[in-house]
Amino acid sequence: ARKPATTLAAAYHSASATRPSTPTPFAGYSSFQDSSFAHAKKAASLPPVWDFSPLTATGETVRVHLSKKLFLGPDTVVAQQWADFFGSLIHGSELATLDAYLLTLREVQSVCGTGALACYGGNQIIAPAQDPAVDLTAQAVVTHEYGHHVAAHRLNDPWEAIDTGTKRWATYEGVCVKTRKGQYFPGAEDEDHYYFNPGEGFAEAYRVLNERSAGLQEAPWDIVTNMLYPDDNAFVLLQQDVTAPWTKNTTLSRAGSVSKKTPLRSYVVSTPLDGSMKVSLRSSAKATFRLDVLSPNLKSLGHATGKNAATSAIVCGDRGLQVRVTRVTGQGSFRLAISRP
Repeated sequence: ARKPATTLAAAYHSASATRPSTPTPFAGYSSFQDSSFAHAKKAASLPPVWDFSPLTATGETVRVHLSKKLFLGPDTVVAQQWADFFGSLIHGSELATLDAYLLTLREVQSVCGTGALACYGGNQIIAPAQDPAVDLTAQAVVTHEYGHHVAAHRLNDPWEAIDTGTKRWATYEGVCVKTRKGQYFPGAEDEDHYYFNPGEGFAEAYRVLNERSAGLQEAPWDIVTNMLYPDDNAFVLLQQDVTAPWTKNTTLSRAGSVSKKTPLRSYVVSTPLDGSMKVSLRSSAKATFRLDVLSPNLKSLGHATGKNAATSAIVCGDRGLQVRVTRVTGQGSFRLAISRP
């Protein structure tokens, strides 16, 4: 069951932040406003910080940068606490690429934009070192931002996981289908569409997953639609996407032949995940074939004709597609290579 709507202080999110005019593959935060910032952001534009590289309990290095305005000296205890916190999050090898800047709220907004409480981009989290509100902890903010960091290091071809969420989670949540229907707006940070941004939904779901895993009270779910609030299956798939990421399509092969008597062959291919499907036909026969990929209602998703033919299709919500080979001229055998997500 989906979680019922909750009420949260309006200060959490006033989606005034928008994407840079040149889009970047980064999104912003959740139960409060955050923003994205471009690769072009110079390190010199960041405020003065103390730099640390503490180790987590599992021996992973985390680069932590603490505001010199907030910490008058290099506080190794606080740096270690933050490193341990990052190490406690459900994560993969992407942790080694992170730079976490924990600053005053004013410094955060000088980097991320007026009204923003955090931002992410270029493997950098810019976030408050202290709780920004009585009902919102710095750790909740940072966990959401780390969800964006996870997504930035995952594949969801042909889409960007930072915008759509990760492969298994996005498939289960119907991101492709609902985007086509105009219900979701991947990557959107404008006021009208941020609430239906699945990239933000993924980061929020990641936050809730970690809060539940740690036995913590959940921060309010407020800035994205309740349609994206995760159920138990979504949690399982999200965790799989973090710890055992999808990396590439799998390939299947099929073989057959056509003739005047049997001019058509069709194969049902299961498609458990949304993404890009490719089909190629090869034959040594003196024949011409038509190759089709069809939806369950027989709508053409892709086709090609030739002795050797190849086509592609987007798998979007259908958990099975039909591959059809039709004789055009001649006859003989063929072999299909099917790459599916």
